[in-house]
Amino acid sequence: MGGVDPYWILRHHTSSSVQSLDFSHRFLATGDISGTVSLVDLTTLRPAFQWSAHTDSILTILIIGPKEILTHARDNTLKHWRLSHAPPSVGSSSIGGKLGATPELVRTIGVNALNFSKCSYDKGKVAVPNALDAAYIDVLELKTGARIHEAIGRPDIKPSVGTRLPIVMSLHLLGDNIVAGYEDGIVKSWSISSNADVSTNLRWQSRCHSESVMSVNLCQEDNFGISVGADDRIAKFELDTGKRELVQTKFPGKASVVIAPDAKTFAVGAWDRSIRIYSTESMQELGQLNYHRDTVECLIFASVKTGELEEDEDSDEDEEVEGKDAKTQLILAAGCRDGKISLWKYS
Repeated sequence: MGGVDPYWILRHHTSSSVQSLDFSHRFLATGDISGTVSLVDLTTLRPAFQWSAHTDSILTILIIGPKEILTHARDNTLKHWRLSHAPPSVGSSSIGGKLGATPELVRTIGVNALNFSKCSYDKGKVAVPNALDAAYIDVLELKTGARIHEAIGRPDIKPSVGTRLPIVMSLHLLGDNIVAGYEDGIVKSWSISSNADVSTNLRWQSRCHSESVMSVNLCQEDNFGISVGADDRIAKFELDTGKRELVQTKFPGKASVVIAPDAKTFAVGAWDRSIRIYSTESMQELGQLNYHRDTVECLIFASVKTGELEEDEDSDEDEEVEGKDAKTQLILAAGCRDGKISLWKYS
């Protein structure tokens, strides 16, 4: 796998570090350090929408519906956007051509973004670091902006001797449960109630890392999660119990992790510019993908219908999908601090 090249490079963020990726409804959503976000049509490999959503670095971009986008940034705002019309037709959009109109801003919610954690969305609710102390977690109702739960974890998070409280670094909202990775290397899970007057309960906590957790990804269907951190460990844990399996790698500093749709493998983006592929069963490295010149900040899998695309990453021509030649291809997208997004055919 080490000799494989990406089949396409997206460069429309120029030199701005790419901080967040998401995929849904044929679009790859991207957000960078300047506050610019875009929706790339993966059938044409061109941005269909691109706009300045925030005045500071994007922390999170999520596609939460066919025309609904959620963005979260270091300007201390969470924004809900709605596409005002259908996306441009396949083949009609390009960075040099006509882009879709800037989406309608439906709602802006003030949040505490003096931290590193992305937000997490599930069924109309958003989990974010607490408004006053990023060691804790709040759950908001997106429709109203109201806080349903505040300061989750207050009774359960303690500082080490002579240190401040560890802040949340990665969090996931899954229905009535929250899983979060912390600056002190611990991953915790809480159960939450739909009744705001009922206190939350700590389900489990597990010391997965000797240094800060940097990224966590979950596979709810197979009841496990993977965490990576600033240390040289990779942790696999059970979602219901927190029982962990630790693997020590030969290199420290991992920024991102994503589990493949079939749950058989996962990808890790590192500070050393590499993308490493691992088996979820054995936790052994299967290969490396090398292209970028800086930290691989974010990863996402996308399953798209596509025809055969030209291998020339500098091509200015869009390749359109034509009827019987269309096929489904699993793609791994990697966003990097060098401002580029690499697309890899994954099998």
